[in-house]
Amino acid sequence: MYPRNKYWLPLIKFLKEKGLEDKTFIGPEVLLYDFPMVFPYQILKDIRLNEYDFEYIVFHKKLPEDLTNDYLDLIQTDYKPVWGNHLFVVLKKNRTKKEKLKALKYVLYTNINFKKYYKFDKPKRTGILITTYNRPEALIKLLSQLKDRPEEVLIVNDGSHERFSRQYEQIKIKYPQFTYIDNPKNMGLVFSMNTGFSYFLSDPDIEWIHYFQDDVTITDKQFFEKIGQVADKDERPVVSGVYTDKHRIFEQVRINGIDVYMLRSSPSVHFMAHRLYLTDNMPVPNPYVGAPKSDRGKPGQGSDEDWWLFSWSPKSVAKLGKYVVSVPGLAQTELNPEFSTWDTKKSDL
Repeated sequence: MYPRNKYWLPLIKFLKEKGLEDKTFIGPEVLLYDFPMVFPYQILKDIRLNEYDFEYIVFHKKLPEDLTNDYLDLIQTDYKPVWGNHLFVVLKKNRTKKEKLKALKYVLYTNINFKKYYKFDKPKRTGILITTYNRPEALIKLLSQLKDRPEEVLIVNDGSHERFSRQYEQIKIKYPQFTYIDNPKNMGLVFSMNTGFSYFLSDPDIEWIHYFQDDVTITDKQFFEKIGQVADKDERPVVSGVYTDKHRIFEQVRINGIDVYMLRSSPSVHFMAHRLYLTDNMPVPNPYVGAPKSDRGKPGQGSDEDWWLFSWSPKSVAKLGKYVVSVPGLAQTELNPEFSTWDTKKSDL
């Protein structure tokens, strides 16, 4: 509960006069008692602020650790003060002339020195997730390519058959620097993907996550650099290092000097996604438990995780009017070596 003192009570009174009990706005989390639609500062780093239209913002002068730099930028760009005291400033997006005049009464409280609230953004980390099932020999080849990477590498074993147990245990001994999760039984690829992504998303410092299936081979020494140069958390939140001609190309473009395909579907043998994109589209629905599908499904049909993440989900890149960006030629798989081709002729639109 918020402290009932001379600073909090006037704030509550002002917000209620403005009718904010059922309106969304940004403010301290303790306001939830009276204003259930408030967005606490703590969650601002986990949402895209540009996707929301807040009319009011409550600025708490004594909570610098919870204020993100994006939030501070937003205030200075789009908001003007309408009320304040020693502890709080209330800002509004569309301030009327009358509110502008009234704000002069609080001018001693509403002049904010924003510089003291900005903090150095420590570099965000990247995680690498690998799922494996009954293919220890393929997995060890991939891990040999990742053994010197600075990122945390997580391997989720989807309940592989016990006849492979010894080989998987030897991998753990050979590469103790990696993290391992062993599912108690085979629950299918989607289960392992959800498990692995949830592991990384629990760490707020992980910004991007690479996903690999165990039989992927990296074929370009600048694999990670090129993927990073193409990725953008808002415009290009999903980047793949593979391509197969089963997926239609909508554009061929160059991004930062790198040739890429713009797709609305892509194989999920490898991709890198931003944490916000994953939280928007997870968990991936699990259409079956166990492998293979008991009813065999459609010819060539798998667990549909790629279709969900890139095309079917209400917040997939296809539904948002964006694309999966494919940088072909960076990797291939043992089972599907064609996942590396670069076609010089753009597919028909």
